[in-house]
Amino acid sequence: MNFINNVPMLIAKSPEETANVQTQVDQTILVSSLEENIEQELKANLALSLGRLQLTQLFEPTLLLLHQFITNTVKTLHYTVFRQVVDNDFCISTSDSNQALEILYKHEVAEHGDRNIAKFCKEEGLHIALNFPNRDGVIISISYPDICGCAVRLDNKLADALGMQFIRQDTDIDAGYSAVALVKPGVEAEHAEKTVFANLPELFSPSIAQQHLQAIFSKLDYGIVSFAGTGTIIAASPSILAYLNLDESANSIQKLARSIPTHFYNDVIWGFALEAPNGVFGNYRIRVIFSRETDFTMLFNVSGYREQDGVVHTLWQAVSIDGEENHNLSEGSILNEARVHNITRNYVPQLVEERAREVVRLGGSRLTNEECFMAVLFCDIVGFTTYVENNENEESVIHTLNAILRRVSKCATLHGGLIDKFMGDCVMVLFRNPYDAVLAALEMQSHSIDINSLRARAGQEVLQLRIGIHWGKVIVGNVGTAERLDWTTIGDVVNTASRIENHCQPGAILISQTIRDAISKENQLKIKCGEIFHLKVKGKQKALAVCNVYSAK
Repeated sequence: MNFINNVPMLIAKSPEETANVQTQVDQTILVSSLEENIEQELKANLALSLGRLQLTQLFEPTLLLLHQFITNTVKTLHYTVFRQVVDNDFCISTSDSNQALEILYKHEVAEHGDRNIAKFCKEEGLHIALNFPNRDGVIISISYPDICGCAVRLDNKLADALGMQFIRQDTDIDAGYSAVALVKPGVEAEHAEKTVFANLPELFSPSIAQQHLQAIFSKLDYGIVSFAGTGTIIAASPSILAYLNLDESANSIQKLARSIPTHFYNDVIWGFALEAPNGVFGNYRIRVIFSRETDFTMLFNVSGYREQDGVVHTLWQAVSIDGEENHNLSEGSILNEARVHNITRNYVPQLVEERAREVVRLGGSRLTNEECFMAVLFCDIVGFTTYVENNENEESVIHTLNAILRRVSKCATLHGGLIDKFMGDCVMVLFRNPYDAVLAALEMQSHSIDINSLRARAGQEVLQLRIGIHWGKVIVGNVGTAERLDWTTIGDVVNTASRIENHCQPGAILISQTIRDAISKENQLKIKCGEIFHLKVKGKQKALAVCNVYSAK
């Protein structure tokens, strides 16, 4: 296949273009890959568009709506293009071999992501274009290749729920392209919405609440299984048996009992149900085996309570049937999983957690590689290794290290920084905005002066910081193996930032000329840059232009 490997898919944008995105409403965003980092531009332009239409309260659901639209359209574009390439390059007709095509496509995506297909799309001029025109009622205008038509659903349920609608546009666009506009609710819809929300919420009467509970129970196919204190099943709902393709008989209930793993009885029947004073437990996941020959399973979420006589009544809700996602979901108490998460979350890089939450919120299930502009800051404690050797028996080294890094982290967080990793006495921080990175560095050095003043008064050794910052396009992606992955930032920008920090003087902040140029249009009341000079650093053929930065105060 004549796809070319390892080609970056982002449409290049200069730091100036990135910095100016907040002031633009009519900017065109071109999308040819789901791995492109258009998030910040999309959010900025959408916020301005909704603000213009006085619909700021609909920002989050509208963003979700656009993500769904873009994802479906791009995936359809890629799959269709891939099929055409297979037809042309391999002379294989895919019309009668969809299964073989699916295997080839999954292999391509698993091996290379979508970058090869996306590059082909760019070469052929195939993309989805997002525009935010300053027209009455229009939130966003989207043009797409006609071959994506089957993915476009103009009767989107979420759009309907928001009172919005997609309407086709007969605009002057390129041949082979179609366009739709997402428009704000009409006058009648706005009036109806205000009428609905003008009414105060009501409390259900007991009878109405009972009716809704019964309807929910029926719609969601909940099932009930009652156990004796010994673990024997007393009774079960027909719906549970139906999941197992069993008839409604006592023999089928015995088969159900044999399908339930032993740890369920240990944890629930003789565990949780006996621990709580009222015998109530919830959110316990259990995988029931349909057939040991086919390894066909179903994952249930179980809640329940124990009566005074020891009988345990459990409510079962099916989570998923077999499949890859089912096997990736762990069994056991979700409460215990939450406790484990609370313990481990501080060991997870902030960038990973932030992106994971975003992916889940938008319906995804994995972190994908992306390219974006980042300011990379390295902060190192000067001479800390020697300090450890000299003071290991006199002062708590870990306490001192954490006290300094805690101040550094707080400064980074206050200015929008994301801690990528700690490396001994060095920390790597990422910033979307280069100006924020420099402000954070100035505050770090300010706190360092305060700490060292106190240490000097106490007769302790002074520990200074040195900080290096660089700005540019980075790759944020998965590094490692399936057993141990690290989602981190890599690329020349990261290496250069580290080199700059290594050449920085103690107590100083050294930035690249790229950073200086990127923040040149920002308010200079807080920042003062020194003269440009050049460094000869490892891995660079040309001298690197840098300068020191100071607080304007």
